[in-house]
Amino acid sequence: MIRPYRPADLERLKEITAICFESVSIDRNIEQMFGLMGGRDWRFRKLRHIDADVAGENGRGVFVCEDGGEIVGYITTRTDGASRIGHIPNTAVHPAHQGRGIGRRLMEHAIEFLRGQGMEAVRIETLEQNPVGARFYPDVGFQEVARQIHYAMRL
Repeated sequence: MIRPYRPADLERLKEITAICFESVSIDRNIEQMFGLMGGRDWRFRKLRHIDADVAGENGRGVFVCEDGGEIVGYITTRTDGASRIGHIPNTAVHPAHQGRGIGRRLMEHAIEFLRGQGMEAVRIETLEQNPVGARFYPDVGFQEVARQIHYAMRL
């Protein structure tokens, strides 16, 4: 069952994020190359993204999937009324529940939400090291429009 996010869901979303982004996070890549930053690990930085995704008006575009009363996945959206381009900053399905179509249902739900908000396009980003995203996003209709390289330097 897909439903809107509630503030009580936040810790579970963060738990799923920490598990699912372990091998596909820019922050993790930075940590592997340079070590801890600010005395905190990559999870601290990545989980702050989830805080931003659910804050204020953003929270109305966040959806969770429950199975037997347990949150097993989520998707976050952002709208830009001026550009009419929506964004999906984060989506994840707990590994124990992957391969059952949950990600696809969440994605379809988010796309319909964005369409209903007047968006004319939606964008999503993934890292080259994310083979699931590289297969899944085109499979649900996304087209590659650009590639980006991230650089970092320890100060």
